[in-house]
Amino acid sequence: MSEFIKQKQVEGLVSALAAKALDSAVVKKANNLSDVNAASARGNLDVYSRAEVQNLVAGAEDAYSVASLTARGALTGLKVSDRVFVTNDGDGKWALYIVTAITDGKGSTSTFTKVADEDLFTNALSKEAVKSAYESNANTNAFTDAEKTKVGHLSVSQAVDLDTMESDLASTKTTATNALNTANSATTKANAAQTTANTAVSDAAAAQSAANKAASDASAAQSTADAAQSDAGAAQTAAEAAQTTADSGVTKANAAQSTANTARTEAAAAQSTANSALTAANAREIAFTEIIEDFTALSGEPGVPVAISLAKNLADGFTPLVFFNGIRVKTVSFTTGAKNVSFTVPYITEPSDAISVQYATR
Repeated sequence: MSEFIKQKQVEGLVSALAAKALDSAVVKKANNLSDVNAASARGNLDVYSRAEVQNLVAGAEDAYSVASLTARGALTGLKVSDRVFVTNDGDGKWALYIVTAITDGKGSTSTFTKVADEDLFTNALSKEAVKSAYESNANTNAFTDAEKTKVGHLSVSQAVDLDTMESDLASTKTTATNALNTANSATTKANAAQTTANTAVSDAAAAQSAANKAASDASAAQSTADAAQSDAGAAQTAAEAAQTTADSGVTKANAAQSTANTARTEAAAAQSTANSALTAANAREIAFTEIIEDFTALSGEPGVPVAISLAKNLADGFTPLVFFNGIRVKTVSFTTGAKNVSFTVPYITEPSDAISVQYATR
């Protein structure tokens, strides 16, 4: 761009600004605001003119001076345009009021409008005065630092429907109550199962005691059989001695031999009886063995049987018990003499769930 063109543009801009300066809407410094409508400006700024203030102050002969707002409200015999000077306007500073209406027509109940106060004239409105004046309005309260801290704890990034939240909380409470009732019912059933298990353990202990007694009886029978065997041996020795020393007493020796043979037979019978008793005692003592196996890492869907392979075969006459995280499972399937058991629960079986199987084997 040439210097000539630049100069022309600057000249055009100067001309445009000069034209704007001639516009009647422009406030000119040289006129000292004389081109502004004073009444309209005061109305926009919400301030009184000197004449208006003088008119408000005029009529001081109809003025009253009181110490507080309470004393102002107790004044009677007032009329519209009367002035009331209040020494303490609630913020420790004076204020001037004008009566703008008489409510009961007798001046006993009046309406006041503040026309001036100490802050207005000193132009030094304090923060305390602002706070007091602001909070004196209807439905206007202080928002304290403590309340601000509480609100600051809220962290909401989107619209929140408190009615929906309350409804959801009520529904959640109902669900939690139902779950608690179910858990209490399961606990009752588990306690009953524990009682049954304790009874079974007690019965097993009694059976063990009976087996121990049978073993003791068998041991006593064995001792008797051993004594009889010893007696038979002694008789046999005596018979052989008699046979050696009394060849002539063959009949007597034969009789002794017969006696010895009878004793031997009785001893053998006693031995057999003892052996049978011992066998029966041993069979009763090891009639069954109770085993508890724990399993993890099992998975299954709700209502679908979950298979378990046991280490031992299931003994006949016994029903295996399956516990899911300590709660006895109601639905259990098994085959007597086999190692396979399955259970069904109404919820998902996860690898972290603890499964215990209590069963008997022979």
